[in-house]
This record gives sequence, C-alpha cells and structure tokens, in this order.
Amino acid sequence: MSVIGVASMKNSPGVTTFALALATTWPGGDTVFVELDASGGELGGYFHLDRNIGIASLATELRRERDPDVLFHHTQTLPGGQEVIAAPVGPAQAHAAVTALTTTLPEVLRKSLGGTTLVADLGRLAGPSAELAASMDTVLVMARPRLTDLMHLEGLAEAVPHAEIILTGPGTYPPGEVIDALGVKVRAHIAHDPAAQWFIQGRHGRTRFVRAVRRVAAGLAKTTRREGAA
Repeated sequence: MSVIGVASMKNSPGVTTFALALATTWPGGDTVFVELDASGGELGGYFHLDRNIGIASLATELRRERDPDVLFHHTQTLPGGQEVIAAPVGPAQAHAAVTALTTTLPEVLRKSLGGTTLVADLGRLAGPSAELAASMDTVLVMARPRLTDLMHLEGLAEAVPHAEIILTGPGTYPPGEVIDALGVKVRAHIAHDPAAQWFIQGRHGRTRFVRAVRRVAAGLAKTTRREGAA
C-alpha cells in the first residue's frame, strides 16, 4: 500500500480538488481518498454523503481494531466510483476525529492493504494533520510560485523530509529556483485552469487540469512501486 498526503502550509490553493483528482486518476484506479483536514471536510456537503460514515466512525472502530481492512468499513462511493472516507463538515468534529486518528491510524498505515493506494487530503499541514503526515510515504505540499506563499515553506525539508512541492498557478519563481532556495523537490508545476473547480463538483472532463494531475499520478505510482520493490 502506498500512502500519499496532499497539504498546504498556509492558504489552501486547491488541495482538496487536487487530492481527489490524484486519487481518481491514479494508475489502476485502486485507491481510497480520505479527508484528514482538521478544519473540516468538503465532500460531505458537495455529494450529500451519510454523516454517520467517515473518519469519525473510523476513529471509533480503530480504538478496538487495527486491521487495515477496517478502513473499508467507512468508505462511501462518489458518482463515478471513487471510494472516499469523508471528514465531518464541522471544524470541531473534524478536529476531534483527526486528533483521535493520530494515535491509531499510523499503526494501520504501516500494514499492507495489498495494491490499494490511499490518498489523503491533509488540509493545512499543522497540528494533528502534520502528525499524520509523518506516517505517509510522500507528502505533496501545494503552493503558488510567489514569495508570499513560498516563504511559508522555509524549513520544509527538515520538518517533512519526504515532502515534495506542487506549484500551482502563476507566479514569478520557476521550479529550479524553488528547488535551490528550499532544498525540496518540485514534483510539478500545474498551470491555472478555471475548469479545475468543476472536478470537485463531480464533472470529470478531459481538462488541462485533469491531464496535468494524471501525469503527476503516473510519476508517483512509478516512484512508489520502485521503492516498494527495493
């Protein structure tokens, strides 16, 4: 099992949309998308999901059972077939659930789920979300290539050694300069695409955004397979 986290350091430049697209376009399609954003989830509202099934119910069951298959007891299926474990919409409930998972989920993630890939929306990389990020194989940190965003990534290489950067939208700093300044790999620079907002609404057309995320997914899948084989 590969576990990929997606986060931001300050603002949220499309973290949920990108993470959901990454799960949906992952090669082979055997993925579970999980919202671990302590500030609250988005999918429940967009897709009218059952509020009784998600990370809160998962946190409750993991107190007594640490088998990886428990994850599948708390998934719901979006239109199009993507399996998701949604966070509560309310910040207080979401924060409580993510905090509870910091003591149980890392142990589960160290075990095998076969060929399933878990893609996690961590929201802002702070507090309990940052604790969970430490147990993931790769953490993709999204930022716009401009000084006001990039200054918040200072120290990322030391704090999250397995982090990579996804630049998104316009800005004055190309990937090479970002790598030199921060010492962190830039996985991709995704151009602004107004159609990206449609993705989280369930409209999965062949947009420029989807094609770019698909390339990221393909590259990550190859990397994680090589590391798993090693």
